Amino acid sequence: MFKYIMAGALILSSAVLPASAEEMGPGIGRLSRSEGYNAHICTKDPDGFLRLRGGPGKSYRPIGKLYPGTNISVLGRDSGGDGFVWFNISSNDNNGWVRSDYVCEGTL
Repeated sequence: MFKYIMAGALILSSAVLPASAEEMGPGIGRLSRSEGYNAHICTKDPDGFLRLRGGPGKSYRPIGKLYPGTNISVLGRDSGGDGFVWFNISSNDNNGWVRSDYVCEGTL
């Protein structure tokens, strides 16, 4: 009987996720605003880079690279087909899309 109770508790605990869980990923940024502000690229790996994409999702081709600390302007947001929120951004002369969990508030 104890085995069935524990199995049920495990199933229920895995089904209850915070609403923002689908937006979480390996990045460190957590923004609640969606457009019209300045921010910067932030990753767990300070020597890494982030692919700038042609649309909101990994299925869109990479069109550039952004490095941690790069200042950006957030122009808008959209849900990608991959379950993540993507930001339409501008940086210098580059416009494209990045996952929201790689964007941190404020400029450096």
